[in-house]
Amino acid sequence: MPVQPMSMQPGPSASHWEKPTLNCRTMFVLGSMNLIDCINANLLTPYVDRLVSTFLEKSPQSPEVAHVVSLLIGVYPLVEAFVSPFWGMFADYAGRRPCLLVGLGGSVIAPVVFGLGQSFPVLFAARAIDAFFCGNRGVTLTYLGEIVDASNEAKGFAILGGCFSMGLVIGPVLGGSLVFPADWAPRIFGGTIFDSHPFLLPNLTYAIFAALVWLIGALFLEETLPREQRCVRKRRAESPLSQGSPSSATCQNESAEASVRSRRFKILAIFPTFPKATLQVMLAYWSMSGCVAAMRQLLILVLSFGREVDGFDFGPHQLGMLQNIGAVALILCQSFVYAPLTKKLGFLATYLIGFVLLNLSFSFLPIIGLFADPGRYGLLRWIPLGAAMFCFTGAAGLTFPTAFAFINRAAAGPNRGAINGYTAAGGALSRGCFPPLAAVLLGQCSRLGGFGRYVPFYAATVVMGLGLAISWPGMRKMEKNSIGAQQAQQASDEQDQRRSRQEPLMSEADPPGEST
Repeated sequence: MPVQPMSMQPGPSASHWEKPTLNCRTMFVLGSMNLIDCINANLLTPYVDRLVSTFLEKSPQSPEVAHVVSLLIGVYPLVEAFVSPFWGMFADYAGRRPCLLVGLGGSVIAPVVFGLGQSFPVLFAARAIDAFFCGNRGVTLTYLGEIVDASNEAKGFAILGGCFSMGLVIGPVLGGSLVFPADWAPRIFGGTIFDSHPFLLPNLTYAIFAALVWLIGALFLEETLPREQRCVRKRRAESPLSQGSPSSATCQNESAEASVRSRRFKILAIFPTFPKATLQVMLAYWSMSGCVAAMRQLLILVLSFGREVDGFDFGPHQLGMLQNIGAVALILCQSFVYAPLTKKLGFLATYLIGFVLLNLSFSFLPIIGLFADPGRYGLLRWIPLGAAMFCFTGAAGLTFPTAFAFINRAAAGPNRGAINGYTAAGGALSRGCFPPLAAVLLGQCSRLGGFGRYVPFYAATVVMGLGLAISWPGMRKMEKNSIGAQQAQQASDEQDQRRSRQEPLMSEADPPGEST
């Protein structure tokens, strides 16, 4: 019998290591990490114009203010897009738990530095460092994908997607409510550091919450990737399989056949080659993530148009109320709709339902805009707007968790962390690029008249539709693989049940050779 190579032998602790399973404690930690990462990315949005105008001592409508605002917001997704693949590689190399804790620890410090900043170099540096440590968002998908099975996959990714979507709501509310605290609570904050640093309180509040989550994660988060399964860098001369090929990352527990197959992934390469179906699933998430972010920003801009151009003239308070309506829809969808729907119809059908509702939500905005006059319609104008926001956010609660589940299936294997890292990078890049492009398109189309302001919504629908069309073969493949795996698991369970029923009968029978 051939001797197993040292690189393929299990480590000394392999027999004692038990893979963690999904439980309430682990789901709370992962959900909290995903929530605060999304809050952190959106915390700046509601007050960035006041921040920049205060530093420049110019009006928020100044072109210079708008330029700096775009740069300060854009630096976060750009840095996150650049570092996310490397966080994924680091998670495959060092393990999931240290990667999550290091990233979360950095995101505790950077916002406080941002809140204390008194110059643009400090603000940009703090924002970039913050994005660097939050670039490990994809690792939470990797971690969850390794502890779920067919029985709890829908529930796990529904909660994670719900936390992500809730962060889109809580971040702007937290950032817009806690700035300039000395103005709305002078007895408490007047003459304190929060008076001289009016943007510190929302960042400090976030940092305290992140520190608590870090402490909980350090105490209760378990490692899902044992040491003997982590990827290490090998020199070309160490393995005859790597002769004549670029240096790549291989995992110690891979067989010779798996090592050859893993060359396609090139974990430590800058531009790895993923299978076609995997790229198609990733594209579905990228297009949806960017288009949803663009639609959210477009809605805020369009509803902020004044009455002189027949707009709703909504301020931060009204926009916050609309976000709260969306939050209610998201909670209801994740609590009562998503898991039963995926169980009855499957993940692909659930994604399609969410996709259709997502794009229908704002397609009637030109009609809703006819009720913009508050003097004539009063509270009645909130009914169609609230219904559109309710439908939009609820549909996002169907599509995002399903996209995460498909990515988890596509990322199965030794390169799960790298695939999720590149997925997060593409999502961050699309969220950073699509909203500014949509804003530029809005500015151009607004010159066409009242209907022109709604053209960017339909443009986003077209882009999302193209993304779905290109991604459709890969998503169907993942759905078929999932159905096949579930059928195989069901057949195995039925076989185990038959065996368990036969064993008592055999034990009652007389032993062979024994006479009565």
